[in-house]
This record gives sequence, C-alpha cells and structure tokens, in this order.
Amino acid sequence: MSERNTFGARLRDLRVKSGLSQEEAAAQLGVSPQSVSKWETDKCYPEFLLIMPLARLYGVSADMLLGSEDRRAWWEAQWQEALRRGGEKATLPVTEAALKELPGDWQFRYRQGCTEFFMGQDAETEEDKQRWLAAAEKHLRALHEDEPMNESAGSMLVTVLMTRGRLQEAEEICRKLPNGERELLHVLRGEEQKKQLRRVTTASFRTLLGDLICCGAPERSLISGGVPEALEAAERIITEVLGAEGFFADLLISVHWKRAESALEAGDGEKAMAELTAIRDLTARWAGAGGYDKAPESAPFLEPHVPAIYEEHLWESLWSLLQAPLLAPLRNREDFQALLAEAEREAAKDTGFGG
Repeated sequence: MSERNTFGARLRDLRVKSGLSQEEAAAQLGVSPQSVSKWETDKCYPEFLLIMPLARLYGVSADMLLGSEDRRAWWEAQWQEALRRGGEKATLPVTEAALKELPGDWQFRYRQGCTEFFMGQDAETEEDKQRWLAAAEKHLRALHEDEPMNESAGSMLVTVLMTRGRLQEAEEICRKLPNGERELLHVLRGEEQKKQLRRVTTASFRTLLGDLICCGAPERSLISGGVPEALEAAERIITEVLGAEGFFADLLISVHWKRAESALEAGDGEKAMAELTAIRDLTARWAGAGGYDKAPESAPFLEPHVPAIYEEHLWESLWSLLQAPLLAPLRNREDFQALLAEAEREAAKDTGFGG
C-alpha cells in the first residue's frame, strides 16, 4: 500500500478538500488537534464512534472514508483498544459493529461467540446465563457449519454445549473435528474417559517417537545427515522408560532400519548387517506373541492401537524390507542370503505367503 493510500493520507486529503484546518476539524469533532494529526499520520485510528461524524464532516460515506483495504485493520485496532481499556466484555459492542460491516469476517464471528460465552459464565442470574449461552451457541454453531474443519470454532462450540449439559451433542462434534481426540477427554465420563486418555497418551508417544525417528534419519531429517542421538532416544524411551518393546515393535524396527540406511551410506556393510539382524530378532520375538493387542505391564496407561493380525505379517514385512534397492551391496553376503531365506520361510509358514 502506498503512502497516499493509507487511511491517514485519505483523512488528510478529505480534510483539505473540505477547506478545514486540523484545528477546525478537531473543534467540530470534539477532539484535540493532536488527535487529528495522529490520525492523518497513521499513528492511531479514531474511535469507531467518530467514524460517522467524520464521514458527515467530510461529506463522504463511511465506506469511502474507511476504504476496503483499511476497514478490517481499523476495526481490529478498535477491538484491541476496547480489550485494553475494559477487558473481554468491553469488546462485544465493537465486535457487533464490525460484523455489520464485515459479516463474513471469521475472527470477529469467533470472538462474538466467545465473548457471549464468557458473559454467560459471569452472569448473575440463571436467566441471563442461559440467554448468553444460547447466543454463543447460535453464533458458534453457524460458524462451525460454515467451516466444519476449523478446530477453534468446533472446540468452543463443544465447550458451550458441555456448559449447557448437552454432552452427547458435544461428543458428536468432537468426533468430527480433525483433532478432536483430545477434546473428547473433556466430554466423556467414567471408563470411556479413561480409555480415551490412554488412547490420546499412546498417540502422543507414537508422535514423539515418530518425530525422533524422522530426526535421526538422514534422508528425512531437517538437519543434514540426521541426528543419531535421536534414534537412540527413541529406542531408550521404548525399551527402558516404557518397557514396551513389543507394543512399539514397529517403531523399533524403524529405528534399526534407519541405522542400517545410515551405515550403508557410510559404506559400513557390517554395521548395516548388524542392524538388519536386530530387526530379525525383534521379528522373531514378537511375531504372533501378542505384543500389540495389550498394554505392557510397565505402561498400563497405553491403549492397544494395532490389530493383533498385524503381528502375523511381521515376517512378511521383513522379507519386503530386504528387497529394498538400498541393500544391493549386501546381497552377495552369505548372512544376508540366509536372513532373506529365513524371512521368506517364516512368512510362508505363518500366512501362506508365496504359496
């Protein structure tokens, strides 16, 4: 935006065209000449109650005075000033006025529902409380319907519905939100809530471990060459902190696979083979052993997350892994060929693979 197109420059041009000095304009508006000067140099905006008097003074419409590019910024400044002066409640008149000019503005629509909810929470009578909560629900529901994937609107609507005692509706909305699993913790009760907590905790651990593995993998890390310590951290969390080797066997396999990749990139075939052997040992221990379908005794707060049938395919997964082009330098090794033959044999025994 050029200097001549700013809100302040427009105000100055309109004043000059009206033949008024800053002092004369200030006197008619009931403000100081310094305020007019600050408006015209874009140091601050006039209060929203002065917009119509300004428009009348300069003989233009409010839309022309504000300009389409500046209107949103001006209302935002008014909202922030109201918040500074009087807190959340003081912003509602500004929000409502802004929405008359900007009815589709997502942020002001969201603020309207939030402020109405807070007004309901602080209401002195039950009647006033329900009136404010009903208004909040109406506005937040409309916003949620317009943008169902928006987490903020959906989450706030859930809060309003819970406050109104409508837990089933709140649960239905949570289950449709992109990241509603954590919101469900506040909606569910009893054993269902405990189960959900275990599910969320497990997902959090899997996300953390997955991020560590990605950080340690050279081809996926944001840091050139990867960070081997990240793979070590992931392994220690699984085996030492949680004692959940079987529960997170798939992630442990990823740890060893990433180390094998790094070793091959460094030309260390012995190290790569050792990591593949570690994958083989994990597969032998946990294929069909029930590691996935129950939480480990040392970490009862985890929730089973992988169908038990997945265990039956660990040998098949190992065989597929050994077909990777990256392993070409190892294919003539006797220990590699023996490992490949074992994986194929065990996969066929457990699942009919290759039959």
